[in-house]
Amino acid sequence: MGTGGQAVGGARALRQSLLRNLQRPVRRLRAGYRRFTAPLRGLPSALVIGAQKSGTTSLYQYLVEHPSVVPPLIKEVHFFDLHYARGVSWYRGCFPYSHLLRGGSLTLEASPYYLVHPAAPSRAADLLPRIKLIAVLRNPVDRALSHYHHEVRKGREPLSFAEAIERESERLDGEEDRLTHEPTYYSYSHHRHSYIRRGLYLEQLRRWVQHFRRDQLLVLQSERLFREPGQVMSAVYDFLELPANQLRHYRRFLAGSYVPGMPDELRKRLSEYFEPHNQQLYRWLGEAFDWR
Repeated sequence: MGTGGQAVGGARALRQSLLRNLQRPVRRLRAGYRRFTAPLRGLPSALVIGAQKSGTTSLYQYLVEHPSVVPPLIKEVHFFDLHYARGVSWYRGCFPYSHLLRGGSLTLEASPYYLVHPAAPSRAADLLPRIKLIAVLRNPVDRALSHYHHEVRKGREPLSFAEAIERESERLDGEEDRLTHEPTYYSYSHHRHSYIRRGLYLEQLRRWVQHFRRDQLLVLQSERLFREPGQVMSAVYDFLELPANQLRHYRRFLAGSYVPGMPDELRKRLSEYFEPHNQQLYRWLGEAFDWR
């Protein structure tokens, strides 16, 4: 790079450094203000608990367009999985003021790691025992591939998809036990590389209904949410006891831009692995999904 290019690069780096230095105190002030006003804020009436890469962002966006839904300050609060040690005041600070939630209005959050995190259900039940839960489930083979490409795009996965699948058991060995018994423990591999683990939906849903009544949980098929969004959202509004609402457009949010194919042999192997788990899920739900 020539002298001119170096000067431009240096000026850009300096601007970015100055911007970061200015943003830090602003973020601290905002965080302090939210904690200070936490007693005046409401708590969510619903949690979208997952699964990751199954349409949780789209579902959340459809919900916050409802006139009786007041959005939180951020979609993915991640309190019951990643930020539990920050305490309830921090969590309350992420939601709107209580006076905005009168007259049938509600707020919610959507953190897709909740579904698979082993400590999240008990933590949520301790604070929000009457909350309503929504899970969106996608064909676990397609979900795993989408999750993998998401991690590759973010620079968090150096392996090929086949290698990542082969090494998943090794990467996750003992991690759920530590997450369960060490409240402040964070598992990078469990959070980022649980491609197959996250597709074992029934085990995760059963863990939630150990702490909540079954009628507090609504399970949606991801593919149907995008195929028939109006009908699915009507069921969601009924579940949340919200008035009917029809959007003009049901845009698909955060759809991954990648070639969705994988070697036929690998897809066959993954499909065969998930099939008995899917059949058990269908029996538990009392309905079958069209996952092929």
